Amino acid sequence: MGALGINAWGLAVQIVAFLVFIWLFWKYALGPITNMLDERSRRISDSMQAAERMKLELAAASSRNEEILAEARQQAQQIISQAREVSDATIARAQQEASEQAEEYLARAQSTLRQETDQARLQLRQELADLAVMAAGRIVRRELDPAAQSRLIEEALAEASAPVDGRR
Repeated sequence: MGALGINAWGLAVQIVAFLVFIWLFWKYALGPITNMLDERSRRISDSMQAAERMKLELAAASSRNEEILAEARQQAQQIISQAREVSDATIARAQQEASEQAEEYLARAQSTLRQETDQARLQLRQELADLAVMAAGRIVRRELDPAAQSRLIEEALAEASAPVDGRR
C-alpha cells in the first residue's frame, strides 16, 4: 500500500475514527432524531385517532341532540294539545254552569211570577167579594124586586168566578 501512497497506520486510524464517528453520530444525533421523529409520528397518529374519536362523538352527540330536540318538540305538542283539551273542557263546563244558572234563574222568575199572579188573583177575588157584599148591601137597602136581585147576584157571581187574565 505504500506504493499507492496510502499509509496503513493512518488508514486504520481513519477507519477507526470513521467508525467511532458513525457510532457517536448514531448514538447522539441520528438515534435521538429518529426517536424524536418516531415520537412525533406517534403523537400525530394519536392526535388523528383522537380527532376521529371526537368526530364520532360529535356525530353521536349531534344525533342525541336531534333525538332530544325531536322528543322535546313532541312533548311540547302534547302539552299544547293537553292545554287545549283542558281549556275546551273548562269552557264547556263554564257554559254548562252558565246554562244551568240561567235555567235556575228562569225557573225562579217563573215561580215568582206564578206566585205574584196567584196573589193578584186572590186579591182581586177578595176585592170582588167585597164589591159583591157591598152590592148586596145596597140591594138590601133599596129593596129591589126579586128578579132584579137575582140578576144582580148572578152578575156579581159571574164576575167573581170569571178569570181575571183569561186563564183559570
